Amino acid sequence: MENEDVIATLKPSLGRRWFGALSLGALGLVLILAVFYKPPEVFALRIIMPLLGALFIWQAQWNLRVTSNALHLTRQGLFDNEGNQICALYNMREVDRGVFAFKPSNGFLVRLVEPEPKGWAPGLYWRLGKRLGIGGATNPAQNKAMAEAIEMLIMERVLGPELA
Repeated sequence: MENEDVIATLKPSLGRRWFGALSLGALGLVLILAVFYKPPEVFALRIIMPLLGALFIWQAQWNLRVTSNALHLTRQGLFDNEGNQICALYNMREVDRGVFAFKPSNGFLVRLVEPEPKGWAPGLYWRLGKRLGIGGATNPAQNKAMAEAIEMLIMERVLGPELA
């Protein structure tokens, strides 16, 4: 993927990345420390709480790694930094930025023509069936610009380049 082919780029905000990771890590630490300072009466909770705490801490470091990527929109579709295709442009049907759309925070939803395999990069995108949610830890202005660019590319594909 060449730089001149990129129409829009979506990068996670550093502050949002760290806030999310620190929140998850703090929750994990609280769950682990709670078992040592005031053990629960139920024995099963003494096992489950530290395991959940470790899971939250693992999720925090995973979120930091995943959100170091960016999304790039080209005429072929949406790709990550490594060139992996998130969704092909021909499979995008419409963009939904409405208030009641099931979408990531400050993000948008792309309805797809055909279902795609499940995929998830916390803070960047999630893909489930015929829906692709983009956003979360990303800059709202970049989200808006990418959503508008996708809408224009869909319109161009449907109407033809002369009419769009």
